[in-house]
Amino acid sequence: MAAIDLLDLQGNIKKDSVGYHDEFMLQYRHFLALLDVFKLSPSKESKEFGELANFVAQVSKCYPKDTAEFAPKLMDLLDTHYAVLDTALRKTLVQCLILLRNRNQLAPAKVLPLFFRLFRCQDKSLRQLVFRHIVADIKSANKHHRNEQLNRQLQNFMHSVMGDDNEAAAKKSLAVCTELWRRRVWRDARTVNVIASATQHKSSRIMLAAVKFFLGQDKGDEDEDEKSDDEGGSKPTGPTKEDIYKANNTGTRSSRKKKMAKIKRTLATVKKATRREAGEESGQDSFAALHLLHDPQAFAERLFSRMAGGNEKFETRTAIMALISRTVGVHKLLLLNFYPFLQKYIAPHTRDVTQVLAALVGATHDLVPPETLAPVLRQLVDQFVHDRARPEVMVVGLKTVRELCMRCPLIMTTELLQDLTAYKKFRNKEVSSAARGLIGLFRELAPEMLAKKDRGRGADLTAKPKVYGETHVATRVDGADLLEEALAKGLGSSDDEIQISGGSSDDDDDDDMSDLGSGSSDDLEDLSEGEEEDG
Repeated sequence: MAAIDLLDLQGNIKKDSVGYHDEFMLQYRHFLALLDVFKLSPSKESKEFGELANFVAQVSKCYPKDTAEFAPKLMDLLDTHYAVLDTALRKTLVQCLILLRNRNQLAPAKVLPLFFRLFRCQDKSLRQLVFRHIVADIKSANKHHRNEQLNRQLQNFMHSVMGDDNEAAAKKSLAVCTELWRRRVWRDARTVNVIASATQHKSSRIMLAAVKFFLGQDKGDEDEDEKSDDEGGSKPTGPTKEDIYKANNTGTRSSRKKKMAKIKRTLATVKKATRREAGEESGQDSFAALHLLHDPQAFAERLFSRMAGGNEKFETRTAIMALISRTVGVHKLLLLNFYPFLQKYIAPHTRDVTQVLAALVGATHDLVPPETLAPVLRQLVDQFVHDRARPEVMVVGLKTVRELCMRCPLIMTTELLQDLTAYKKFRNKEVSSAARGLIGLFRELAPEMLAKKDRGRGADLTAKPKVYGETHVATRVDGADLLEEALAKGLGSSDDEIQISGGSSDDDDDDDMSDLGSGSSDDLEDLSEGEEEDG
């Protein structure tokens, strides 16, 4: 039957499925016969077979019992012969399965694993089609409530796909996980650890993509075709003054209510987009992912062993350095071999040396033994802070020393500190300012280590940094001693309490008046327009 006749029959079946049952069964038996013939030579092009498959998929909801075996047969054909099928026919069969899934005629747990296996096809358009459907399908499955059973099955399956030797399949599976995390569909620890397993993939591209996810740098690497419609569109904007005026003053009462409801939805969308953009810019997502790692120590050690192997490009090693540094800093891990590894990169002529110094600062915390960091500090000072160095190099060195001492003060010695503070009178203003910043830090941490003229007035010479491993354990509420002193002096009488409570109410009234005075111009305009209308 021609394609036009199939379209006519399709329309008639949707209008009267009972009356056209015999015609449908004739075409369905023809489809099954073509399927058996097609399996003998699956690489052969068959336009008629694709048209029949599309026809049966369109009208299958009218005959659910007769077409119960249609979807399993298509899935079996794709799963067995997806590598040799004709490109157009393979895409048609996948679209048929997507149609059945969208109509809820197929369970997601059955068809989604097949779609993940189709990522191995050397067909970019097909991979993009499957990628979009998987993301949209999982998002819709978790729209009203979290489908934990489906999520657990897919995450377990994707954990095995991450280790697939096929680079395209592993990369697309990783992209699905990161996209669902970014869309706030999968925000649990299982998702994070599935992505973390990709950092051990033998392909450097897969590993780098996973590293950039934890660093919050994966947005720029996504293909334009993989972005969703809402992401590719323009940023949502709020309602104009004209829209607000029309919603308040034009139309019937019911139409005004509908317009105001639409404006409220628009404002909520703008607020949500702004909050999401602010969260992405601040890197909150990447830090949230790092907090959900099951074993951050093993994660950092595996990354370090791969980086120390020396088989990766310098850009890849720099990204791994940043991730290790962030993981060590967030969880306060002890990775003692990391600091000597960074030491050999600490030199002004090193490529991207500022990123190396940022990784050093990020990985420094109060639990790192001072004897581990002392050689690194010495290397930093010898390479960056000396009279022959350029002023900008000296500024970077002094500021890095200050950041290291802020996190671990015990690495600084009195002799080295006084040598560095001598640069406060250097001829370059930026260098002298950086040296004065170091002086200001140690005026709070340990004034006794400074020269007498640098301590300032009223310096507390008893102030010292905590001994290594020392922690402050609170035994009472902070500030309770001040309350006891006030009560002992009779400052806590009942009259004072009444006066304080009265004063607080006055302050609250003032705050309320200030809140009214700080309203937006749009709100004031709406009030004035309402008054004019009443007048």
